[in-house]
Amino acid sequence: MKKIFILATSLISLSFLQAQLQVADTLNNVDLVQSLSGPGLTISNVIVDCPDGAYGQFFGDNTNLGLDEGVLLTTGGINNAIGPNNTGSSAVLNGEPGDADLDALITVATEDACVIEFDLETIGDSLRFNYIFGSEEYLEFVNAGFNDVFAFFISGPGIVGTQNIALVPGTNIPVAIDNVNSTSNSTYYVNNGTGANAPFNTDPQYIQYDGYTVPLQAIVSDLIPCSVYHLKLAIADGGDDNYDSGVFLQAGSFTSDAVAIAAGSVVDPNYNFEC
Repeated sequence: MKKIFILATSLISLSFLQAQLQVADTLNNVDLVQSLSGPGLTISNVIVDCPDGAYGQFFGDNTNLGLDEGVLLTTGGINNAIGPNNTGSSAVLNGEPGDADLDALITVATEDACVIEFDLETIGDSLRFNYIFGSEEYLEFVNAGFNDVFAFFISGPGIVGTQNIALVPGTNIPVAIDNVNSTSNSTYYVNNGTGANAPFNTDPQYIQYDGYTVPLQAIVSDLIPCSVYHLKLAIADGGDDNYDSGVFLQAGSFTSDAVAIAAGSVVDPNYNFEC
C-alpha cells in the first residue's frame, strides 16, 4: 500500500506542475528570438536590452493563459508571472530606464523597459504575430497614472518612419493598461482575480497577473518581399517602476503571407521560402 500511495502522490504532483505556467531563461538571445519565427522569415542582428531575469521562455500548456509557449518580456521578472494569482502586487524593481518610443505612445514617462530588436527579411508582403499583454496594474490602477504599455515597432522599405502594429483590433490605439481593461475595449480583456479571491489565488492554472488581454494579433501588410525590415518589441512600466507587466509572444507565430504564386491566391505548398 505504501508504494501505491507514493505513486499516486507523484502523479498528483506532476499534474500540478503541468497545470502551472513555467518559465526559463536558459536560451541564448539569438535562439530565443529565433524561436518566434515561422516559415518565410530570416532573422538577424538580434539585440536584447532587458535586465537579467526580466525575459525568457514561457510554457503555458494547461493554464488559463491561452498560448502554449513562446517568449515572455516583462517590466520586472519572469518568475512573477507564475501562478496562482495569490497577490495583487507582484513586482521586481529593476531600476532601469524607460524607452523614448514608448513614452511617445502614452501620457506618462516609462521606466524598467525591456526591449528586443532585430532585422527581418520576409519572402512575403505581410507580417503577423500573436501575443498577450498582462499586468499586475489591473484593475486598481486603470486611469490612475500608471499606464504600462507594449508596442511592436517596424521600420523599413515602404514604411514612413516607425510604425507600431501592436494595436487594439480595428483601431490605432496602442495596447496599454488604460486602453484595454474591464471598461475600455473590454471585449479583449480577461479578468484574472485580485490576488485575494478564489479560485484564482489557489488554483495554479491561473497566472499571477490580475488581468490580461485575449490573444491578439499584430499585422502589417504591403511590405516589399525580400526586403529587410527593422523590428523592435518593447514593454515598460508607465508612471513608476512598480507592479510587473508582461507580454507573452507566441513561439513560431511570426509568419509572413507569401506572395501569391498560383490562381486564387493559393500558395504552392512546395514553394521554396527563400529570396
